[in-house]
Amino acid sequence: MNEETYRAFIALELPSEIREAIREGVKPAMGILRSLVKWVPVENMHLTLRFLGNITLEMSNKLRENLHQVSSRFTSLKFKLDIPGAFPSWREPRVLWVGLVVLEGDLKLLQNEIELQAQHIGLPQEKQKFHPHITVGRVKTPSPFISNTWKNVKIKPTPEFIVDKITLFKSILNPSGAIYEVVDTFHLQRKE
Repeated sequence: MNEETYRAFIALELPSEIREAIREGVKPAMGILRSLVKWVPVENMHLTLRFLGNITLEMSNKLRENLHQVSSRFTSLKFKLDIPGAFPSWREPRVLWVGLVVLEGDLKLLQNEIELQAQHIGLPQEKQKFHPHITVGRVKTPSPFISNTWKNVKIKPTPEFIVDKITLFKSILNPSGAIYEVVDTFHLQRKE
């Protein structure tokens, strides 16, 4: 008997005005790199804490139970947007992103805790070192032209923003792009 699974990830949702500010900042590059990059729709921009891959409903239920406990031990986080970057390198850009600066809260400790919870439900340890970023585009064929264009992107200074919940998302892959559905949210404690 095949157990039902779904493709999932854990992330921090961004306020809509922050997502819009990112889109405004990258608009000139989007025009220039139109056919070279698959751009992330504004509503899909988020900060991934852990990609889970396919998980069973049993794994999902256990994870949700654990994340409710984890979120009760952490306070909300305050961020501001940072400069653009590229993975794996500027020379061979595959993913174009915008960075974040953590102003308040312990994002690293929170992400470590989420990594442990992913392992508790039977997932292997994440090989990649955690680097907080917001993916805005995926490069079809890397080139110096893409890197040079992306390096010149200017994100206007935005107000600092607070994120007060963790979200477990279901990712449904479609030919037109992924659709993200909220499975559950886990509220972080408010700062006094």
